[in-house]
Amino acid sequence: MKLLKIIFIIIAFGVVIFLYNYDQISKFRVRNIRIDSKKVKNDFKITQISDFHSNHLVNLGNMVDRIRKFDPNFIVLTGDILDSRDIKLDTVIKLFEALLELNKEIYFIQGNHENRNQLYNDLKDEMKKLGIIILEDSSHTIIVNNEYINITGLKFYPKSREDKEVTYYQEGIKNLNLDYYNILLRHSPNNVESILNGNEDLILSGHTHGGQVRLPLIGAIVAPGQGLFPKLDKGIFKINDINLYIDSGLGNSAASIRAFNPVQISNITIKGMK
Repeated sequence: MKLLKIIFIIIAFGVVIFLYNYDQISKFRVRNIRIDSKKVKNDFKITQISDFHSNHLVNLGNMVDRIRKFDPNFIVLTGDILDSRDIKLDTVIKLFEALLELNKEIYFIQGNHENRNQLYNDLKDEMKKLGIIILEDSSHTIIVNNEYINITGLKFYPKSREDKEVTYYQEGIKNLNLDYYNILLRHSPNNVESILNGNEDLILSGHTHGGQVRLPLIGAIVAPGQGLFPKLDKGIFKINDINLYIDSGLGNSAASIRAFNPVQISNITIKGMK
């Protein structure tokens, strides 16, 4: 009888852990972020989606409804939308089609998983057909609510090539009016300060997954490229006067495990100071 109780407790504990983890990896949350800026007079809104990793568990219909209520001026996809292990593009294309129901401008940058996947060129072809703007060491200027906004996106560079990133970045922004509000999309936040020129107003990144597993009061246990107890895990950070925001991702890599850190998207409001 005692053995049966022990077995029941173990099974019950396993079921609870399974259900908790399933909630963390499938039931996305929306993180609402507000950033004040003296550089703009009129508000504008951005939805950021990062590190989707072809997460087929996410209810795309619910996600579209939540984004529609927020009504962003544009959407940014900050890398690893595709997973390096993917052999088909179906799940990613469904994400794109769901977002395009909103009829919003969508900007995409490459992450390390796209960098490693042989399907990436096929994915780029599909994005071009759909009208998604791919930023690979290039920039785009838009007007939103009478505000001029520069959006610059960088490709993912492995550590061995990070020294060249400054050159590519400067080339990508050389024709911009840097008096505008400047947004930099860079998949990884690691060492981002080494490429900045001081004109950036907002950097949007992902890559860390917020550590995937977090501990209360402590935060992330580990993040790629930062090791144990990373400093730049998720949320808003300041680099001098520049805002760096790290989204913890809509999917998972390596293992589908999360704790105290559910998958998410971010709705970001840039609040103008009139």
